[in-house]
Amino acid sequence: MKFMKEYKRGNKTFLFDRDLLIFQYDKFKNMTNEEFIDNIIDVLHFACYVSWLKNLNTEETLADDGIIHELVHLTKKTTRKYQNIARTRKKFNKMLKISKKNYTFS
Repeated sequence: MKFMKEYKRGNKTFLFDRDLLIFQYDKFKNMTNEEFIDNIIDVLHFACYVSWLKNLNTEETLADDGIIHELVHLTKKTTRKYQNIARTRKKFNKMLKISKKNYTFS
């Protein structure tokens, strides 16, 4: 069953499509490390949106060990070498999983 919902932010209308988010999550989760790095900008965009959607706090997302911060380190070769991609991906898989619950858009 397809679940889509419109929501407004300011004067713009957006579409929430849970099935698309589940598809994207599964796609990113099943990528090899090389594919994950090759698609890191899409991964990062997904992580930003889902972090907002799930109301993750700044400690979980932006701190030195936050998921967004760790993904940003993967965008550059100079910082990627200091990042444990297996640990980052495990955190990604756990924190950014899309559930069937209803999300609020406030």
